Amino acid sequence: MSFFTELKRRNVFRVGAAYLVAAWLVIQLVETIFPAFGFGDSAVRLAVIVLAIGFVPVLILAWAFEITPEGVKRDEEVDRSRSISADTGRKLNRAVVFLLIVAVGYFAVDKFVLAPQSQSDQSTAIAQEAKKPPAVAQTDSAVSSVQSRSVAVLPFVAMSSGEDDGYFADGLTEEILNYLASVPELLVTARTSSFHFKGTDLPIPDIAATLGVANVVEGSVRRAGERVRITAQLIRAADGFHLWSQTYDRTLEDVFAVQEDIARNITEVLDVVLDEQALVRMRNTGIGDVEAFIAYQKGQEAFTAAHSDLEHISDALADANKYYDQVLKVAPGLTGVHLKRADLRGHVLFELVAGFRPEAYPGEAQAVVETLLKDYSLAWESARPGAERAMVEVERTIFSDDWRGLAAKVDQVLASDECLEGNWVSQVADQFGRSAEMAAWQRNKLRCDPLSGMSYMGLTQALVWDARPEEALQAIAEAEALNLYVPFERDMRLVALLAAGHYKEDAEAYMPAAHGSIYPFPDKLFLEARAGTPERARQISDAYLSRPGVDDWSAMVAAAVVGNRDAANAAAARIDSRPGGPFMLLISSQMCFCGAPFDLDATPNFKTRLDESGFPWPPADPIGYPLKNW
Repeated sequence: MSFFTELKRRNVFRVGAAYLVAAWLVIQLVETIFPAFGFGDSAVRLAVIVLAIGFVPVLILAWAFEITPEGVKRDEEVDRSRSISADTGRKLNRAVVFLLIVAVGYFAVDKFVLAPQSQSDQSTAIAQEAKKPPAVAQTDSAVSSVQSRSVAVLPFVAMSSGEDDGYFADGLTEEILNYLASVPELLVTARTSSFHFKGTDLPIPDIAATLGVANVVEGSVRRAGERVRITAQLIRAADGFHLWSQTYDRTLEDVFAVQEDIARNITEVLDVVLDEQALVRMRNTGIGDVEAFIAYQKGQEAFTAAHSDLEHISDALADANKYYDQVLKVAPGLTGVHLKRADLRGHVLFELVAGFRPEAYPGEAQAVVETLLKDYSLAWESARPGAERAMVEVERTIFSDDWRGLAAKVDQVLASDECLEGNWVSQVADQFGRSAEMAAWQRNKLRCDPLSGMSYMGLTQALVWDARPEEALQAIAEAEALNLYVPFERDMRLVALLAAGHYKEDAEAYMPAAHGSIYPFPDKLFLEARAGTPERARQISDAYLSRPGVDDWSAMVAAAVVGNRDAANAAAARIDSRPGGPFMLLISSQMCFCGAPFDLDATPNFKTRLDESGFPWPPADPIGYPLKNW
């Protein structure tokens, strides 16, 4: 008997045919049902692989065994005269025919009933969407997208206790976060907010609700010499269902491939298709060096600490820059690192030009300006074309001697819905008729980074400038309810209270200037100048201005709010004469909240820059100090 004949006798062909048709039906069922339970394409592929692998063992079993009235027996043990393989073959034929009928029926229903119905439903939806006002249609679409494709990457837990293992885990977390953030279809919570929950044990649904996301990534990292074990999982916040999870046992050299694999799996589960260009953009986002991203985490730690102690910010930022320099040696194209590195020079210039301290050597201020411009030029070169590059250009411009087109550049930044990081851009637009746009821009930043104290500060300022002080007070209350650190929160509350007319509702406002206040003079100067006794306001101002070593920035504000025009102009003129003076006068007019705190004739350099910029003058007067009559 030939081998082919033996295959037919043992029903191997019939079993194979029945298996293939049944497997096809199972795959169709899996593709239909799995998405409803949160399984993505990877789960469907796994089912296909398992079914494919199972084909060969099924054929082997069909060859080796036979079904008899006494049960399943090995073929060699069956008496051929009593074999029922022919009856089994006929049953298999009927089973194959039945499965084929079911398969053809499913195919016909899917192609001629379900598909046309789906197209009809889609056409109806499109038609209904078209009937909506455009803004409504866009909003509904955006909300749906944000709900399903929003994700927060929580800090991975370091399961080992090496000296830098915590920084390594944080670095891995941020690399994955940045990979995902490079995908435009995803809304990814920024680092500030995600890392707010480091070391906490809050339930995933509570964290997701606070951050406004539908999905959360969490994981753990364990290092042992050159080996690393990384566990990651994507969790749907609504029900705690694990949409995807994976454990990797790799070497440190392979850790970057793991980062990309985690990010790619997450995007796939969230139904985002990555083309080759997106993958290249993702890879270019990362640092790509273990020691460098550990250094970056140390820099981030120092940078955050610096902005929590603003009286010693320059020293702390200098510590951060030591680590950022290490990062830039490995990854010179990281825009955010260049901007953070430039922040030190910006604050040093602020101190020099405002008159907080004299130059340590002749020409220090000019040298700081030149270094700043170099830092911003490097950031500009690595920035993405569009809004990010425009933002970098705004900040580079305000430190330069050429402000041409500055207003248009600011408008380009504010028109974007990207979540951009900047050091000084929020200080530029409020006083020049763009406070409503700035408030919306800060709200958008809070959408991406809902626990950012800096954004709450910027929002409060913008709302005061936009004549919405009650909303500014509400924003401060929001930040307090979230237990956030907001820089100069006490000052921002006082300004909002003054603008709202609530002069005596904050007991702290009658106390001397608080430690860490942006205004070195007593708060009572503002209160007396706004709604108190004019004589008392002038006495407080004169007493402050007569002190030795008073800086020019606070002297200008203290003089302006009581209408001492000569003293305000004299302080502004001194600022204007220094390198970076126009930058400082921008900040001064913004933080005074008092209209024009000086005359343009007293500040010729600032006047020239303002004429170039396209910004209007004078600014609005959100508080309205009665003694200031210009």
